[in-house]
Parts: sequence; structure tokens; C-alpha cells
Amino acid sequence: MLVIDTPEGIEHYRMAALISSLRFEVSTGMKMTRFSLVKVAQEYGCPKNTKKGALAWMEDFYEATYGWAYGSES
Repeated sequence: MLVIDTPEGIEHYRMAALISSLRFEVSTGMKMTRFSLVKVAQEYGCPKNTKKGALAWMEDFYEATYGWAYGSES
């Protein structure tokens, strides 16, 4: 379990929030924010230009970074 008050914990929380927001936007079609979440994903190096593509890439990136699939840590 990561502690949120460390730099690693803050980065973990940011990545988890991005994945959750992308999942929401992909599944409902509604916008979560005023800005593009794909552009935020591209800050991590995501080469995709669609929400579905960015979501799939971020989930793979999360698993590669932390060693477990997003949502399975709880």
C-alpha cells in the first residue's frame, strides 16, 4: 500500500485518478473535466489520440509500473 503524502504516493494517486476519469468518460460518454484527459495521458508518454486508446495504454502502463492491474490492489 502506498502512502499519499509521499512523492511516489502522489504520483500513484494522480495516475489512478486519470485512469478512473478515462474509464468514466469512455463508459458514459460524458465529460469528466473541461480539459482533455488524453493530453494528460500523453504527459506519461501515451502515443494514443483517443480516449479508449489512452485508457488501454494507461492501464498497461499502470500494471508495468506497479506490478498489478488497476483496481486489484484493494
